[in-house]
Amino acid sequence: MSPDVPDISEELLLGRTLIEQGHLSTAQRVLVKLCQRHPDNAEAFRGLGDVLHRKGDESRARVIGDYAEDLGAPDPAGRARVPSKPPPVPRPVEPKGPAAPATQKPTQKPPPLPVGSRAEAVTPRADLVTPVVEPVTPPAQFVTPQVVPVSAAAGMMTMASPGEPAGLAHGTVVQATARPAAKSGKWKYLAAAVALLAGFGVFGYRAYRPSQRRGSSPREELESALSSGSFDRLVRVRDRARRALAGPAPDADALVCLALADALLTVDHGEAAGKSANEALQRLPPDEKPNLPRLALVEAVRALLALAAGDRYTAKQHVDVGLAWAAGKPPPVLLLASARVRALAGDTTGAGKDLDSALQVAPEFAPVVADWAAQRLDSGDAAAARRVTHAFLVKNKSAARVHLVAADAERALGERGWTKHIEAACHGEGRVSRGVRALCSLAAALDARLDGERSAATAKARAAGQASENPRVLADSALVLASLGEIDAADEVLARARKLADATAVPLVWADLAVRLGRGEEDGTSSPAGQPALPERYLVALRASYLKGGGVALAAASKSVPAVLGEIDPDLRAYMELGREGSLPRSDRVTLERRAERGSPVAAFVLGVLAAREDDHQQAAKRLEKALTGHGDACRAALLYLSALQAQDEPGQPNRAALRALHARNAQCPIPEVWY
Repeated sequence: MSPDVPDISEELLLGRTLIEQGHLSTAQRVLVKLCQRHPDNAEAFRGLGDVLHRKGDESRARVIGDYAEDLGAPDPAGRARVPSKPPPVPRPVEPKGPAAPATQKPTQKPPPLPVGSRAEAVTPRADLVTPVVEPVTPPAQFVTPQVVPVSAAAGMMTMASPGEPAGLAHGTVVQATARPAAKSGKWKYLAAAVALLAGFGVFGYRAYRPSQRRGSSPREELESALSSGSFDRLVRVRDRARRALAGPAPDADALVCLALADALLTVDHGEAAGKSANEALQRLPPDEKPNLPRLALVEAVRALLALAAGDRYTAKQHVDVGLAWAAGKPPPVLLLASARVRALAGDTTGAGKDLDSALQVAPEFAPVVADWAAQRLDSGDAAAARRVTHAFLVKNKSAARVHLVAADAERALGERGWTKHIEAACHGEGRVSRGVRALCSLAAALDARLDGERSAATAKARAAGQASENPRVLADSALVLASLGEIDAADEVLARARKLADATAVPLVWADLAVRLGRGEEDGTSSPAGQPALPERYLVALRASYLKGGGVALAAASKSVPAVLGEIDPDLRAYMELGREGSLPRSDRVTLERRAERGSPVAAFVLGVLAAREDDHQQAAKRLEKALTGHGDACRAALLYLSALQAQDEPGQPNRAALRALHARNAQCPIPEVWY
C-alpha cells in the first residue's frame, strides 16, 4: 500500500473486516470503490478477488487475483510491477493473391498459452478463442490507435451478479490522433488488432500476460511462502494455489501445504481460514499405501487449527499422533506445534528442545525462528535470540513476526535502535494482518512506556489486548497494563490468557506477579526463577524483591540487571535507587526530583519512600500524593501516603479524588473505604 494515501489502509481494513464477518456484498461495494480510486493498489484488488471467490464467481476472481499479483510483484529493481501495456496480440496472416471477398473471414490460430499455466491451458476456454475479424479498408486519413493502460479491474467496477460479462473497459482505452495515410495492409491489421482487444477484454489479459512463475509448482510456491514469514506473500500464493488446485485431481502434497498455509494464517495472523484448511484436507485422495510424512503434516495442520480455536488439549492429541506417524523424523512444522503446546503448559524446557530440533532442520523457516527466539527470551538468553533473528533477517526482511521478536531481543540488551524493527514490521503488515497488528500495538506500548508517555502506552496496551487471542500477547499486554497501574484492566486481559494457557506458562507467570504486586499482596509474590531478560520483567522482579526483603534484597537483585537497561528504562533506574545504602547522592536526587516535577510517578514514589525512611513525613506525603496513578506501585504509594499523613503532628486532609480514581482502577487495593 502506498504510504502517501492514508485512507487506503482504513478502507481496506473495513473491507477485510466485512469479509471476515460474512457481509460479502457490502465488502464488495467498499472494495470496488477503493479499486476505482486507487487502480494501482494490489491489496485492494486482492481483497476484491477474495470477495468474488467467496461468492462463487471463480472466473472473475481469477482475473482480479492474477492482476493483483502482477501489481504487487517486484521487478528486478525492487519496485512494484504495474502492467504498463496491453497483452500481446497475434498478428493475422495476410492472405496472398487477390483480395478475399467481403464475406470471407481470415483464418487465425490462437496464440500458444504460457508454459506452466493451469488446467485451462490444456482445454481452451470459449471466451479465450480469438474472435474472427472482418477485413477493414482504411480511408484516406487514418486514425492511429494509442493504447493507454487502465486498471485491469475496470470492468469489475459495476458488477451486479456473477453472470455479468466483463466489458471493454476492463482492457484498454483507445485515444485517437490523426496521422498521414500508410499502407492499407498495415492499418487493416492494426484496426483488426484493436477490435480483437475489445473482443477478448479482461480474459485476454489473463491468457496472454507474461508468466512470472514459470517452472514453479503450487507446492514449491507454498513452501517458499511459508518459509518467508510474509503475510502478504503467503496470502497471494495461497490464493493462487487454491485456484490451481481446484481441478478434479489435485496434488496431495500441495493440498497439505495449502491447508498448512491456511492454518498458519489463522493461528498467527487471525485470518478466518480454518474452514478452508479443513476443506483442503478433506479433498486429499485416499492412498493405497500410507504416506507417513504426509500424515504427520496433516496432524500438524490439525494441531495448529486446534490451537487457533483455543483447544490445546486437542492440539496435543494431534501432535502425539503426528509424532507417531513421523517415526522419529518429525517435520519442522510438527515440532513447532509441539513446542507451542508445551509452552502453553509451562514446559519451557520441552518447548526449547522441540524448537532446537526444528531450527536445526529448517533454519530459514520464519515461524520456527520467531518462536525459537521468543522461547530464548523466556529463558533469559536475549543474546542468542538476537543472534538468530539477525542472521535470518539479513536474508529475509519480510518476516514481520521475526522483526518484532528481534525488537524484543534488542530492547532486552539495551540497544536503542530496537524500534527500527517495529517500523519494518508494522509499516506494511501491521495494517492488514490482525495478529501482526496486535503485536505492533504491544510494541508501541512498550516504546511509549520507555519514553514516559504513559497515557499512550496504556491505550496501546489495551488495543493489543482487545485485538488478539494469542495467550502470549494477552499476558504481555496485561504485564504492561499492570506496570502502568491499570490493575483491574490487566486482570481482565490476564483472565482471557488463563483460559488458553496454564498459569505456569512463562508470560502468564510474570503478568500474574505484576497484578498481585499492584494490589498490594505480599503472599506468593516471589520473583520467578531464571533471568527475566526483558526490562518490564526486570522491573517486576525488583519490586517483588523489595517487597519481600527491603533495600538489601533489592540491592542484591539489582546486581543482575544489565547496566544498559537502566539507561533506556528510567523507571527501572529510579527503582534501583531504593537499594542504595545510606543517603542518596545529591546529583541522583536532583535527577529524580526533575523527573518527578515532569510528571514521572515512579520518581515521585521513590522520593516519597526515601523521605519516609528519613522520617520526613510532610515531604513523603507531598511526594506520594503525586504517585497515586500511572505506575504499578500506586496502591502501595496510597497506603504509604495515608501513613505519612497520619504521622504528622497536624494531619492534613487526603486527596480523596485521587484515592477514588485509584480505587476505580484497582478495586482490590486495601485502602480503607473511609478515605475515598
